[in-house]
Amino acid sequence: MHVFSLSEGVSFNTDVFETNVLNLAVVLYFVFTAGGDALSEALDRRRQRVITRVTSAEEKYNAAQEVLRKAQTRLADAKLQASSIRSEGNATVQQVMNFVALQSQDELARLEELKISTLAVAEQKATNQTQTQLVTLALAKASKKVSSRLASQGTQKAFVDLQIKILRPKA
Repeated sequence: MHVFSLSEGVSFNTDVFETNVLNLAVVLYFVFTAGGDALSEALDRRRQRVITRVTSAEEKYNAAQEVLRKAQTRLADAKLQASSIRSEGNATVQQVMNFVALQSQDELARLEELKISTLAVAEQKATNQTQTQLVTLALAKASKKVSSRLASQGTQKAFVDLQIKILRPKA
């Protein structure tokens, strides 16, 4: 131990380690006596803030869990609804397809009947035209024959005599 003395009553210890330990002991005594209450208050406030933040974080976590649970419930409901809509859509599509197929069959039957009746009308029209042409040709030929026979003198006189005979009253 190195001691440096200025006078007999006061002396300085020049050993650094011992001096530091002694100084640390004095500082710690003053810190705990004077600052102990302030330090414990600061630690209490810090502990309260940590507890408050942890409690707040737990509340937020619980709220987020509740929101997640509700969202998962809504998602499950939406999936059920989508499945139901898909099933209804498929059923509706099948009904529409059946209805369209039935209408198509009815329309085909109606068109077939229309085709048959149109062909019958066209055939009747062609028959009527042919008959009209035949009658016209026959009348023209007969008229020509009659005209040529009437043109001859003898035939005309015989025709007039026949007519007179027919018109004359019988006695």
